[in-house]
Amino acid sequence: MNVFHLAFLYEKTQNDPMFRNHFAKTCGMNDRGLFCSCQEIEPYVNGVESLGEEDGYIGDQYDALASCGRVDEVRRLISSKRWVQFTGPSVHNLFADVDGHAMVTETDNREHVITEMDGDYLVMANFSNHAMAHKPLADVVGVGAERYRRAHAYLAAHKQAFGVSRGFDLLRQAVCDDPGCRTLCSMVCLPRERTIYLTTDPELEKIWKVSLGRNLMETERGFDRYMCHSLGPEGILASELESVAGS
Repeated sequence: MNVFHLAFLYEKTQNDPMFRNHFAKTCGMNDRGLFCSCQEIEPYVNGVESLGEEDGYIGDQYDALASCGRVDEVRRLISSKRWVQFTGPSVHNLFADVDGHAMVTETDNREHVITEMDGDYLVMANFSNHAMAHKPLADVVGVGAERYRRAHAYLAAHKQAFGVSRGFDLLRQAVCDDPGCRTLCSMVCLPRERTIYLTTDPELEKIWKVSLGRNLMETERGFDRYMCHSLGPEGILASELESVAGS
């Protein structure tokens, strides 16, 4: 199974000597069309330092991309463990598949909660989805609440005709411009085509295309010339892409 991962150098955000030179996978899609985004959730809860035999760190649910193709398969896979937070940032996960199923998984170390998609779309920001489930948008509070409302409004207005261009228009609505945690990468995934479009451009104008079937990354739009890179296990750094884009 081919999987594309977006990963961040952990030591850039967390001063933890256990994870020097460790790239934390945070968002990706496999060639069966299963997508996962693992994001920080606030407020943090105290993480668990050591796991029991039937325990797992909720961030590790992301690894289901290596073996599952559908949301239902992920649900069955994770049902046998008690899920807790790691000692670093608290996180939650959004899974979505090619059949249009989606769910958000969260834990406070005591209870593992799955929030199902209710309607045509599911949005996850940096607050607890299950705590805000079924609340009017105006009553939603927490980190990212305004971006959450903008995303909902855009999806409601354009859900009948949604594609790559509108995907990036939506992501412009949801960009985080806080200097401490600004958006570094934006992605639009087409699961049936096994294709991912992404950009590290703050203006979301220079777009790369990733073809999972060919393990190829190539320029799609916003560039003066065509460029491509083969993708392997070693990956490619965003700084390399930005260097090429600026040349």
